[in-house]
Amino acid sequence: MSNTVDAGLDDNLAARSAAQTAPTIASIDEGRRLIDDLDVQLRDLVAVRRDISRQIQALRTTDGGPRVQHGRENEIIAAWADELGPRGVEIALAVLTLCRGSLT
Repeated sequence: MSNTVDAGLDDNLAARSAAQTAPTIASIDEGRRLIDDLDVQLRDLVAVRRDISRQIQALRTTDGGPRVQHGRENEIIAAWADELGPRGVEIALAVLTLCRGSLT
């Protein structure tokens, strides 16, 4: 991973810590613009996550290990569920499937 990506992820983590609550909006249009901006950020983060996941899978299989570690995936699913409830599980499964590919 490049230093540029490292720095970007560090900045995003700092911003997340500082901005845990949604801003108050004055209009529907403003809210929609904020949601659109968040959606762009989410897509970008998922794309980076997918690329990192694929690199990890390649390193793991090169070392003779399995492509997927189910225990690790269960930890990820649990974290999403703890934060977002049952719908978090659905999101986690979608993200994992997108990032690692099909299990078959």
